[in-house]
Amino acid sequence: MFFGFSTYFLTNDSLSGVIDRILESGFRVIELSYEPPHLFDYNDGLIEKIDRLRAEGVAFSMHGPFLETNLGSYLDEIMRLSRKRASACLKLSARIGADPVVLHPGYSFFRKLKEFDAGLRDRFLNELKGIAAEARDLGVQVALENVFMSYFYFQNLDEFNGIVEAAPGIGVALDIGHAFISKRAAKDPDPEGSILEDVRRMGIEHLFHVHLHNNDGTRDDHDFNEGSIDMARVLSGLNDLGYTGKVVVETLDAERLGFGPVIKKLNEIKP
Repeated sequence: MFFGFSTYFLTNDSLSGVIDRILESGFRVIELSYEPPHLFDYNDGLIEKIDRLRAEGVAFSMHGPFLETNLGSYLDEIMRLSRKRASACLKLSARIGADPVVLHPGYSFFRKLKEFDAGLRDRFLNELKGIAAEARDLGVQVALENVFMSYFYFQNLDEFNGIVEAAPGIGVALDIGHAFISKRAAKDPDPEGSILEDVRRMGIEHLFHVHLHNNDGTRDDHDFNEGSIDMARVLSGLNDLGYTGKVVVETLDAERLGFGPVIKKLNEIKP
């Protein structure tokens, strides 16, 4: 496993400055974000910096656009915009060697309208199929993130088989914090064990990426040093299943507490 940190949770500096802070903390994996404020920093100078860092062994991933976009919208205008932003993100990621690209699933607020909602899910899967094909042509991987809210089209890992059948080549970005909330909401007596069993059933080959943060099982707090998740157990289990990819820490604690306590906690829970 290769542990890294997300720039999205350090927004009080330019992207170049945030990258420097993450590297100074000791991380050698950095997840970039295709959202403001750092979206506007991808100029030639920043891209040259990323190229230099990659040559020195720093690895990058990219969190794709998720604000004000919806790949499952009933509005054609929003669908076109969402696809355009996803496509632009894929092209940038291919240029700078950021892999994988993490995308949020489409969503619908019409889940009770069964036929209408089924049509929207089909729209989402069709868009995802096109995105997967474009990513394949560009030489980057796309990892779909599980999001626990009930209106999203990918909440639990047991839904993935139907998704990958419709969009071959798509993988999963397992968000451990989101998965824990889903398990707690379902009153699962062993959330961590259930998450690992879901990964085993899905197949470790489909796990492209991991997001790591903590919470109490009720809110998506993006804590790290405090929370109810046995993160060490989940990481150890993923390691035992054969996961060797990136694990990106997504927490506000680096701003609140500094990197020191975050690094200390991470060292305590690494396999």
